[in-house]
Amino acid sequence: MTEITSGEFSKRFVALVLGARELPRRPLPLNILLLSSILGLQPGREYSEGQVNDELQKWILRFGVHFGLDHVTLRRLLVDERYLSRDAAGSFYQLEPAGPRYSFDPSIRTLDLQALVAQARDEQARRKQRHVQESGQK
Repeated sequence: MTEITSGEFSKRFVALVLGARELPRRPLPLNILLLSSILGLQPGREYSEGQVNDELQKWILRFGVHFGLDHVTLRRLLVDERYLSRDAAGSFYQLEPAGPRYSFDPSIRTLDLQALVAQARDEQARRKQRHVQESGQK
């Protein structure tokens, strides 16, 4: 299993958030989004359904608006792809110890996703401004 590095994850995550208009169909981009949605959850801790829903709703508002997801669908995907496990009663969730089908560099858990996206947006704005300035000089 190939490990996804922090740099590759960051680059792909930003591209997905800034460029996508629907949930990716390819497995790797989808799994990058899924992992990003649970970075706020701690390994080994049990979460109520409400707590998981709150975390997922925050992620959707920050990054997932263009993917056509609600927190229920996202939670189901996380369970199906083995990022989250649910107890038999369905009332508690925790990060799945067996993990997803991809291996991710553990340092990804420390990334500031909002800062990554903000930085990429700033860079896009600078490039656009340079382009406008260069076009006006011709």
